[in-house]
Amino acid sequence: MGKKKQTQQQDVPRGSRRDILLIVAATLAVSMIISAAIPIGCAASLIGKYHRFIQDLGTSLMYAREHGSLEMTVAGEAQEADLSQAEAIYGLISDTGMGSPLSEAPGGKPLAFSFGDGTSLRLYPTRIVESDQEKVDGLAICYQRKDGSMFAYDTDQLTYQSVISLVE
Repeated sequence: MGKKKQTQQQDVPRGSRRDILLIVAATLAVSMIISAAIPIGCAASLIGKYHRFIQDLGTSLMYAREHGSLEMTVAGEAQEADLSQAEAIYGLISDTGMGSPLSEAPGGKPLAFSFGDGTSLRLYPTRIVESDQEKVDGLAICYQRKDGSMFAYDTDQLTYQSVISLVE
């Protein structure tokens, strides 16, 4: 009987250790899942915002076509706007995809389109610092919606010069 009591006493702590290890393992697993889910959720949200921007820009172009309301400004000077130029730029932007999000528009005088429905697209030259610290020419793209909200990002896949050449 003495041996039986010792065995029972040893089993209780061993079971408690297993429970503690199980809780720690479950906590670590949940933490790892959350750690992976947050960046994936952020990326999915950003992709959704980019696709909404492309749709909204397409809608603005359709409005300008239907109402003949496209206006263009290059380096602060109003110029005659040609819808085919704006459509070519739209094609470049949508084919290139999104770059890095911006919280605000850069300074300077952009190539700007106003669509007549309260929306506008502004394209700025910019310098982008790559992961290897090299600076490259790029393009900052800023779309302002009717409600005043803005979607903005920069990309090293397009340059201001490549875009401005489409309107010259």
